Amino acid sequence: MLQPKIMVMGVGNVLLSDEGLGVQFLTLLSQETLPDNVELLEGGTAGLELVHLIKEVDYLIIVDAVNAKDEPGAIFRFEPEDIRVMPSQFEVSFHQVGILEVLAMANILGTAPKTLIFGIQPKSLDMGLELTPEIRGVLPRVKDLVLEEIQHIIQHGEFRQGNP
Repeated sequence: MLQPKIMVMGVGNVLLSDEGLGVQFLTLLSQETLPDNVELLEGGTAGLELVHLIKEVDYLIIVDAVNAKDEPGAIFRFEPEDIRVMPSQFEVSFHQVGILEVLAMANILGTAPKTLIFGIQPKSLDMGLELTPEIRGVLPRVKDLVLEEIQHIIQHGEFRQGNP
């Protein structure tokens, strides 16, 4: 049986402390032995040029900073459709072109993968290359959650149900 193509994308600006957590998360995840059908992509602050990078992907897992006005390090697991239901709860991205716009464009082109987002409430968006201790401390938990999703997709052909 052909394995689905899974991409884990880390998004964010590494110059703004916790805003770069998605990109720094990929460094942590890359130390794991991942199945051959899993690709890691540093989305950085790229905008619509990401559309062509995700068009061949079946499942996309995004790790990004989200402002849910919660405790620093709080983890949120949601699908893009959830944002349309409760947009006031999340300012999904701090970037110029948010990942939702990228997914909307991919949808229009008929190439949007099934997508799951792990958002983490940042503590600091100040200039700096280092993550705050609160955010650095939560990344191993996010790694476990992402690895569980990858296993579930491979075994069941879908994302897990429920919250982290």
